[in-house]
Amino acid sequence: MTTELTYASTSTSTSEIRNEDKKIIQHVELPEVINELSITLRLNIQNHNPDWACVFHKGEDVHEARTPALWLTPKNSAPHPRFSVTNNWNEGINSVGSGLSLNRWYHLAYTLSDSEKRLDFYIDGKWIGFHSVQQVQTQQIIFNHEPLYIGADKIRSGFTGQIGYNKL
Repeated sequence: MTTELTYASTSTSTSEIRNEDKKIIQHVELPEVINELSITLRLNIQNHNPDWACVFHKGEDVHEARTPALWLTPKNSAPHPRFSVTNNWNEGINSVGSGLSLNRWYHLAYTLSDSEKRLDFYIDGKWIGFHSVQQVQTQQIIFNHEPLYIGADKIRSGFTGQIGYNKL
């Protein structure tokens, strides 16, 4: 069963993501995820952050639960999609490309499948990268019961720009 969370546009802010676009969605408010999920959203970066910036992250602690998670790398805003598996809380793609250009809308898609043991990442409908679980017999993707943070989490600030998503 695939669960799909779709995020697509409302913000017109040209500074840091608006507070009304930052969300904390409790686990019980989200669709049930059994072994697959996909998240789509629109993103427009106005300035590159000097530190890591959170786009979305499901989990209370970045060192324990990262399924699903998407951060932007410091200084160039390259997507950094992550997830957690048995015995490793930090799996994923280190960075996608050389970074997102400023003041341009991107459509991002993050798909994750425990049955296929892989994460796929798309930008503007193009398959950009993937990460496969290495120990397919012994490792499972961990879908946690923690809140989903959109736009910022407890550890990392948000990015400077706009995010578009449908309200859940």
